[in-house]
Amino acid sequence: MRSTTSRRFATALAVLALLTAAGCSNDQAADAVPDGDTPTGIVTIEHALGSTSIDRAELGTDPRIVALTVPAVDAALALGVQPVAFASDTTGAPDGRYPWQSGLAADVPLMSIPVDGTLPIEEIASYAPDLILADFAASTPAQYQQLTALAPTIPVIGDTVSPYDALTRALGTALGREDDADAVIARTQTALADAAAELPGLAGRTALLSQYIPATQQLVVVADPDDGASAFYRQLGMTLPPIERAETVGNRLVVGPERLDVLNSDLVTILVNGGTAADLEALPGWADLPSVRSGGMLITDYATIIALNTPSPSSLTYALEKVRPTLRSIAG
Repeated sequence: MRSTTSRRFATALAVLALLTAAGCSNDQAADAVPDGDTPTGIVTIEHALGSTSIDRAELGTDPRIVALTVPAVDAALALGVQPVAFASDTTGAPDGRYPWQSGLAADVPLMSIPVDGTLPIEEIASYAPDLILADFAASTPAQYQQLTALAPTIPVIGDTVSPYDALTRALGTALGREDDADAVIARTQTALADAAAELPGLAGRTALLSQYIPATQQLVVVADPDDGASAFYRQLGMTLPPIERAETVGNRLVVGPERLDVLNSDLVTILVNGGTAADLEALPGWADLPSVRSGGMLITDYATIIALNTPSPSSLTYALEKVRPTLRSIAG
């Protein structure tokens, strides 16, 4: 789900390319590194396209960071850094700012979103970045090389989307602020662990993240437990139901509505992309789905899907509050 949900959910579920629970509020952002305490040394960050070496001294205490995805923005804000520019999926937020990103300053410019395998290279270069947090906006060697010609770049970490803690931890390493990054991540881990303890009936239950696109009659399902978008449910003690898919399909399964049975799960969190709940409810077999019968079907909004599909510590904290009523329903 990268880029717009309909274009990229199939390869990443948006930039799906998903208002009140906050992620990077002031009490979550770490303090800036004091002047005179500039970390030094060269660090290496491993990622899906190899590794990136970063000279901490060149970044300094006030680095110019361009963030090309929602989780990349979240990582910067979590460590108290305002990006000099950012790209975001504007389908669910016209200004590119999602509810958990209240710490993003109003004067940070929104760039045109990278779509269809292209990157706004000249626009990115105009901001003279010291570091580019590209995330899944750079998921191919060609994209990565384009960006590294401008500045050290951290592309996607892992497969399809980065694990929810990956960009925060990578930026913490780059800035010499590993402890601050660990603290941000620990807050989210604690929130999810507390929810799991509060709702022990979730243990062993199954969960799926999905979307339905009425215009193309497609169901898209996160079908791999190792996908970064599955972390939320794993942290709650839940699992993905077994889903048969060809090895060539990848970790996102795209099927027609005749395969509505793929949503055979205790919990289904789903977006109707370009339609309404009535479009889903009209599908043959809808009323027989386990989640529909038990109250575990959550037809939700774009922001919540973004929060779960392209996760960060702050977006998952937000998503937890949106999903919590449905979790209570299926926990018993």
